[in-house]
Amino acid sequence: MGEKYHGIPREEIQWFPTIDREKCTKCGVCVEFCHQNVFSWVDDDPSVSNPYGCIVGCTGCEGRCESKAISFPGMRKITEELRKLKTKYSEKGP
Repeated sequence: MGEKYHGIPREEIQWFPTIDREKCTKCGVCVEFCHQNVFSWVDDDPSVSNPYGCIVGCTGCEGRCESKAISFPGMRKITEELRKLKTKYSEKGP
């Protein structure tokens, strides 16, 4: 597996943005803003092409999207998910 977040394989953490196509104005702010290259252009639309490159807890692109087309899972949901995954991976050892 690739990157880890506090010992948890990043691919197991469901933290990444989604784009509401009905709200998206295709301005490209998300593509330009994200230094992790989570977004890219696909068929003239911004797309979440590298979801697991997103930094867990980062919501910077959401606030920059003037059309409010970007959203993330709720903090309560991700906190509970991380709690379960930390338990799972702490039981496995190093």
